[in-house]
Amino acid sequence: MDLKDYESLLKKTENVLSKSNLNQQRLQIPDPDIMQEGKVTIVRNFMDIVEVVNRDPKHISKFLMTEFGIGVTINGKRLTINRKISADQISSKIKQYMDSYVTCYECNSPDTEIQKIGRTYVLACKACGAQHPIRIAADVKSDDSTIEEGKQYTVEITKIGNSGEGRAFYRGFNIFVPGVKKGETVRVSIKKLRNNTAIAEVIDREKDLNK
Repeated sequence: MDLKDYESLLKKTENVLSKSNLNQQRLQIPDPDIMQEGKVTIVRNFMDIVEVVNRDPKHISKFLMTEFGIGVTINGKRLTINRKISADQISSKIKQYMDSYVTCYECNSPDTEIQKIGRTYVLACKACGAQHPIRIAADVKSDDSTIEEGKQYTVEITKIGNSGEGRAFYRGFNIFVPGVKKGETVRVSIKKLRNNTAIAEVIDREKDLNK
């Protein structure tokens, strides 16, 4: 595939991703409105945050309880945390929750739902149709990580696009790889990079990587 073909594919991928990216930009999580009384922290707008995140408040509160290692209680629209916690710490944990239980691992859309398939809970995306087992917060890679043109990375192809290109999600980037099959693990070289979209070329395949 020559440079013109890569440019053409990159343009197509931008159109595919534009809707989901717009949805992601529109999702604005309110900053925690906190007050501290003695040794406890009260998040006064907890239910406002829950409404935007669009998840069960009990699920979110349980996540925060596990992450902070302290008891929490929902009181009406408020969340009480049995320890002094800063607003920045709460925002950081909400972001971790979003990364694990809300944001699509493929297209970054927040238009998802949690489903149980057999014994496995998966994150199902209504925007791109992707389904992936839920990743716990400790397994989520930082979106601040990056990839660079000309460098090589090992990725898993999780989907085949309408134009026949393979798709992988790595370090916050949607990577489009021609000539691969769904489920393959391949070593790729990044040829073109724009925003959070990349076009890559296969260098090695799984059977070669395992030698």
